[in-house]
Amino acid sequence: MRIFSLLLLLIVFGAVVILAVQNEESVALTFLGWNTQAQLWMVVAAGYLLGMLSGRMSARALKRSWGHVVEPRRA
Repeated sequence: MRIFSLLLLLIVFGAVVILAVQNEESVALTFLGWNTQAQLWMVVAAGYLLGMLSGRMSARALKRSWGHVVEPRRA
């Protein structure tokens, strides 16, 4: 299983490197009145990382809530 995980990690890393090399153009970003320029691959990577972080936080919250529902209360 570790070899499979390592292989999958290498494939994802390779895809990120290819994305970065092929998408060097800048894109305009506007958020709440702030304007900036960033490379496309950075925007995609930031979105992916924020998605991972929010998914992880949601999973932990659900797991904690489920634990409160399933575990009997101790008197």
